[in-house]
Amino acid sequence: MRRAVLALLVCLIAAPSLAQETLKPGDTISGKLRFFQHQHPNGTWINVYQLTADNPRKFAKDDEFCDPDKPPKTFHLLVMNDKAKKKQLDRLLGKAVTVVAEDFFCSQTAWHIGDAVVIKWHFTEPAKR
Repeated sequence: MRRAVLALLVCLIAAPSLAQETLKPGDTISGKLRFFQHQHPNGTWINVYQLTADNPRKFAKDDEFCDPDKPPKTFHLLVMNDKAKKKQLDRLLGKAVTVVAEDFFCSQTAWHIGDAVVIKWHFTEPAKR
């Protein structure tokens, strides 16, 4: 009986660590989208589209700028001059969205707002016209 209880206890403790997936290029990030403006220390205003992940995951690849004890939860989606992406993001503000993260890293400078930055990404579905 003791062995059965011990085995069950070991499985319960190990299961969450085994279930935790890592985030790799090509994986999706889902969460609520928001927009805000943030002022850089040099005075420049930054337009920020930020996704708050429903299921934060550590990066598969080590990143020296990540907190080793806490996976990134907020993702700064870079838009730059892509008017089509900006227009679609504007329609989705405040809603749950899913994006495919192709290239990302933990925030390194004051230009990166949130825990991590997604520099290359796309929507899971083609944009609706």
